[in-house]
Amino acid sequence: MRPVELMIQAFGPYAERETIDFTQLVGRSMFVVSGRTGAGKTTIFDAMTFALYGRASGSLRNASDFRSQYAQPELKTEVDFSFTIRGDRYRIVRQPQQPHPKNKTPIPHEAILYEWEDGWKPLATKVNEVQERIESILQLSYEQFSQILLLPQNQFRQLLDSNSNEKQQILQSIFKTEAYRTFQEKWGERYSAYRKQVEWAVERTRLKLLELEDEAIEEVSTQSIEEIQRWLDEREEYLMTTCDTAKTQKQLYATALEEAREALEKAKSLVTLFKEREETDRALAIFLNGESIRNETRELLTNLEVAANIRPVFERLQELEQLVRRLTMEEQTSSTKLEHLQSTQSKLVERQPTIEKDKEEVISRKERLRIVDEMMPRIKERTTLVTLRDQLMNRAKQLATFSKESRLQELQEKERQLVESIKSEPSERAVDAERHVDRLVHLASLEAKASELSKQLDECERTGKDIQRQYVTQQEVVSTFTLQEQLLLARQLSETLVDGEPCPVCGSRHHDIPQHEETVTNIAERDAAVDRLDDLSTRLIEARADYRSFYQQLEAVRKELDQASKDIQFDGDITEELNKWRTRAERLQREERIRQENERTLRQLSAEIRQLEQERRQQFEERERVVSELEATQQNLHALGQSEETTFDALQRERADLEHRISMLMKQVEAYDLEFETVKKALWKEEERLSLIREQLTEASKQYDAQQTIWVNQLEASHLTRERYESYANQIDKRTMIREQLQREEEEGVRLRHHKQMIEEKLKNQERPDLHEMEMKVKEVAECSEQASKQLITAQDALSRHRHVISEWNTLREQTAQEEQKLETIKLIADTGKGINPQKMTFETYVQTAFFDQILHAANIHLDQMTSGQFRLERKVETAKGNAKSGLELLVFDAYTGQSRRVQNLSGGEGFKASLSLALGLAEVVQQLSGGISLETMLIDEGFGTLDAESLDQAIELLMSLQATGRLVGVISHVQELKDRVDARIEVKKSRSGSSIQLIVE
Repeated sequence: MRPVELMIQAFGPYAERETIDFTQLVGRSMFVVSGRTGAGKTTIFDAMTFALYGRASGSLRNASDFRSQYAQPELKTEVDFSFTIRGDRYRIVRQPQQPHPKNKTPIPHEAILYEWEDGWKPLATKVNEVQERIESILQLSYEQFSQILLLPQNQFRQLLDSNSNEKQQILQSIFKTEAYRTFQEKWGERYSAYRKQVEWAVERTRLKLLELEDEAIEEVSTQSIEEIQRWLDEREEYLMTTCDTAKTQKQLYATALEEAREALEKAKSLVTLFKEREETDRALAIFLNGESIRNETRELLTNLEVAANIRPVFERLQELEQLVRRLTMEEQTSSTKLEHLQSTQSKLVERQPTIEKDKEEVISRKERLRIVDEMMPRIKERTTLVTLRDQLMNRAKQLATFSKESRLQELQEKERQLVESIKSEPSERAVDAERHVDRLVHLASLEAKASELSKQLDECERTGKDIQRQYVTQQEVVSTFTLQEQLLLARQLSETLVDGEPCPVCGSRHHDIPQHEETVTNIAERDAAVDRLDDLSTRLIEARADYRSFYQQLEAVRKELDQASKDIQFDGDITEELNKWRTRAERLQREERIRQENERTLRQLSAEIRQLEQERRQQFEERERVVSELEATQQNLHALGQSEETTFDALQRERADLEHRISMLMKQVEAYDLEFETVKKALWKEEERLSLIREQLTEASKQYDAQQTIWVNQLEASHLTRERYESYANQIDKRTMIREQLQREEEEGVRLRHHKQMIEEKLKNQERPDLHEMEMKVKEVAECSEQASKQLITAQDALSRHRHVISEWNTLREQTAQEEQKLETIKLIADTGKGINPQKMTFETYVQTAFFDQILHAANIHLDQMTSGQFRLERKVETAKGNAKSGLELLVFDAYTGQSRRVQNLSGGEGFKASLSLALGLAEVVQQLSGGISLETMLIDEGFGTLDAESLDQAIELLMSLQATGRLVGVISHVQELKDRVDARIEVKKSRSGSSIQLIVE
């Protein structure tokens, strides 16, 4: 990241807009920021950090304090910062939350990130989105930015003094070692998952045996593999014997069942013949009883044949009878209709004079309608002008007076009063009182936090003492177990000594064996006691660490409380002071709200007054236009002359009446003509139709009489009457069916006699067998055979299942053994990756140490130059105590003493040199490895004041040598020698109205 331009407005001590154009450095890689104390040098770095992350460069400054007290209320606090990174150019505009110049609602925190693509194009417009995109672009969090690119005031030793965990997070972000951590975590997860899988495989192997469903399997499954295998062999032999026995029994019952079934089938056939003979006898008896009915049927067939011969004559007679009856009815209907039409025609002739009068009235009314149509246009024009004249006169009267005149005067008076009320400015601003209230609230919160931390510190101290007492007690318990173990070993050794043979401990050949008390050592209790002691040791260390943490936090809060108390002077309790200032702030807020409400009301009144004046002016102009139009209308009426007696409306009504009457009369005339013509045509048609019907009726009557004579002659020849013929008529068409039915009955009689003779020949003298007894015997034998089959199937299934389960059990045993071996390998890899190894180093940390060693190598080159070879940074390789992570702790080797010591023991000047060297080394290694992070800039706030003359000269030489790398180094310093040797300076000048910035390039 390399800065291009920084614009600061109403920010910190800068009241106006100040701009720093870093492109004017023209290839220079170092600049110095100088100025008086409090002028705003550090604020420049604050502005860069705030633009990027929304926070200050140091932990003692808050973003809420960035609002300049010198700035005008309407000028917004804002930072506009553009920079380049990896060839891309970005710009970020950010403003902190700040008071609104006119109302109480503050202006919110806002930020916008732009990217240059033929112009500035927004990438993110929300604060959270900007934060995420900046960290993605820079590949650094705020904390990492402060430790690598920016060495804030009084915080330049953070990277040097950070512990192994903090360095691990920095290196993880820079060198992307998350993959190694993911690798070790996945192996841990894989071990946990695979361990459950192996445990389930062992249990599944045992559960497989339980599938045998044997009463003894529960007990057998817990025994050794040899005992289980022996029991399984015995069980398989028993099952095989059971199968053989069941198979023999089944074959015996199958033979008996087959014989019983054959005998039953023969008996069933014989019983069937007896049943057929009985059914045949019954059918034959029924046939013989129906002989009389068959004779009647034969006589019926003879009569039906005779009736069929005379049926055509009878059907023709019926047709002629129906024709005569139909023509007679039509003659009667036509005569009645003809009489009705003649009556209607007579009535129409009587109405003819009335219709002639209607035609004459139509002609006269059409003439009057023509005259009315000629008069209407002239009457309509005059009526329209009269109506318009009346409307214009009414409108002119309405516009003569302005209805809102009193309202306008009332508003003008209110406007004058409000202008008088807001002339004077308030003596005190509410925002100043609110800021003082915020400082008091912050002070009160610090006091509450200090009180809470004090309580937590006391509680932590009590907990630590309690753990200390438990630790001492547990030490005594472990000592007792150790002593008992030693006594047990001594007794066991004494029991092995033989007189004359040397003691393996002292070498003596004479053994005076003392009497030992009986000692019993429980190994599990001893191990539990040791684990308990280790746990208490860890808890004691943690309690001490918590105590130090709470103590440091309390001291920091107290310091901040003392600093905050210096800025606020008051007597009495802070709560009373806070309430007093809150009341004062609320009063000022109410006054300010009232004033703002008056201003808003004044603006509304002014707008309404202008609106009413505009309406009054428009009304006057409208009245002038109406009067002018009224005069023109009067002139048009004079031009038309005097009005006629009738009106336009009367003419319209008369015209409508005429049209209605003409239409009604025309319909009546047309209806009469149509009806007269229709009746005339219908009368002629009906006369012709009646004449034709009478001729047809005469001819049909003659034919009917002739057919009646023929029918009577046919009946006499057939020896039938009409009644007997009609009784046979319905059955004439059934002759064939009756004949066929009679033939079938005769053939069935012949068949029955033949079938009875055949059955008698088969039965001869045999007796009827007892089927029930034979079926019971078959059923009994079948049940025995089925039972034997079930026993055989059960035995075979048991043997097959036994062999199948044993086969699967053997397969599972082999698989479980392989998985247990694989689990051991996975556990070894997972434990090694998690740091369960002699070095207590995780896999990720091991990879990071390789990068860290390169950083230290590059840093030592610069440190050697600045310290003339006295110091060298080195990584601590000893394993940390307890569960603490190790591998990234730093030591410093002092060539003068020949010993290594902790970097925290370096003095201020020595620490500055080491921190600067470490930062430079980190930047060089990252750029060499192309880790995705661009470290083209380094910002240093103070630190040179702690160096002696020789160290200062060495540090300056080192920073000047960085010009060859192209890295930009910015330094805030009061050291005159540094300012004299750097030809690019940013001078900050302080004045009563705020500070200003000037970039000087010599």
